Amino acid sequence: MNQLQIMVLKMIMFSKANYYLRINYQLLVTKDMALKTQTSKEDFLKIFERTEIEVLSQGVVKETAQERLASFDLPAKSDEEWKHTSLRRLLQHNFSPAQNRELTDSIVNSFSIPGLDAHRLVFINGFFAPAFSDIKNNSKGLIVKPMATAKIENKNLFDKYFGQSEIEANFFTSLNTVFSAEGSFIYIGDNFASDKPIHIVNLADGQDRKTVSQYRNLIIAGKLSQSKIINTYHSLSVNYTLTNIVTEIFLEDGAQLNYNIFQGEGVDSSQFNNVKVIQQSNSNFSSSTTTLCGMLVRNDLKIEHKGSNCETDLNGLYLPDREQHFDNSVFVHHAKPHNTSNQLYKGIIDNKSSAVFLGKVLVDKGAQKTLANQSNKNILLTKYAKIYSKPQLEIYADDVVCAHGSTTGQIDKEAIFYLQSRGINRRKAETLLLSAFVKDVIDKIELEGYKLYIQLLVDNRLKGEKVDGQCIMIDECPACD
Repeated sequence: MNQLQIMVLKMIMFSKANYYLRINYQLLVTKDMALKTQTSKEDFLKIFERTEIEVLSQGVVKETAQERLASFDLPAKSDEEWKHTSLRRLLQHNFSPAQNRELTDSIVNSFSIPGLDAHRLVFINGFFAPAFSDIKNNSKGLIVKPMATAKIENKNLFDKYFGQSEIEANFFTSLNTVFSAEGSFIYIGDNFASDKPIHIVNLADGQDRKTVSQYRNLIIAGKLSQSKIINTYHSLSVNYTLTNIVTEIFLEDGAQLNYNIFQGEGVDSSQFNNVKVIQQSNSNFSSSTTTLCGMLVRNDLKIEHKGSNCETDLNGLYLPDREQHFDNSVFVHHAKPHNTSNQLYKGIIDNKSSAVFLGKVLVDKGAQKTLANQSNKNILLTKYAKIYSKPQLEIYADDVVCAHGSTTGQIDKEAIFYLQSRGINRRKAETLLLSAFVKDVIDKIELEGYKLYIQLLVDNRLKGEKVDGQCIMIDECPACD
């Protein structure tokens, strides 16, 4: 190589180096500007400090939550439990406290579950709506009322249980404890079997504003009681809304409680749903969580066995689309011997959406004879869809039977071909296979009317159809081609 060639080569290398330096500099500047537009923890907390509504927490509970809130930062991807869930899109918006609004019977009734006879509590942006609620308390053992009322009328029960389940508090549970002002209070007395389920309807409406609201649910199942509860979430309009919920559930000895969650808020809505369950001896807790809608949905479900011979059955179904992100974090703590837990979560991830399943079972040293199973299965419908699945077992006892598993794949092409060879078009063949994939999760729903409701919504979702009561999804994604 002669001198001229060496000089030209150096000029090219220098030019490329400058180019990449400029590109990297521009990326750093862009990133820095993006970070500056993010809402800080201090700015986020100011949203709630401006409110003058009397909050539910008081005394030591409130003080402890305030200390925790001061110590926590907003969750970031550097946190192990938030590794695959970013708040960046959410924190780009300037939220303000949600406000109450007036509705008509027809609007509220459109979110009822057909054929389901239930006690009903309705909340609009976190405000109790007595005009649309149908509550018939039973003096022998059933109390259903708004939390703010129970704080006064059922002070002994409220003080005994409120804020006592925050075993592993986080930023959003502490935020809720400090600032929440309303929610549902449900008490099922000892030896009482509720004759019909309890339906909690939560409606969110930004009213052309970016709003944030908070709910608090306290559910107490007395000794040998039996009850079923459905908690549904919907949007009244297409707005950027944020809903932060904490639900505390206590099952005393021998109690049986079936708890269902349906998440159907709009495509621009975000939700943080924290459920803490404390089970005493011989209790049975079963749950079903169905997530169809929302921009960002994070579910934290934590179970602790405080007694022996407990049974826990946890089921979940999630169908993100577009660029939605659904995150399920499940933790079961086997602290005592002779307890059983089962987890079955399934997801169908479409277009450019993503999902997370983080399931953990902890078996303490003294928790012998534990039976625990975890199963997470997913289908990716496009090459852009993503799932992050991590089932975990942490076992310190030696006489246990525990298993976990995770599978992810696409629709079986051979099965599609077989159905097409029988005269079924491709679209219908795909729908049939996807319906079969989620059937066992839906079949675990115990309330027949609610099961049919979920089946209808899921079937129509898989067909790409719009249904009142769920967010609007698109059948095709031009940007995903």
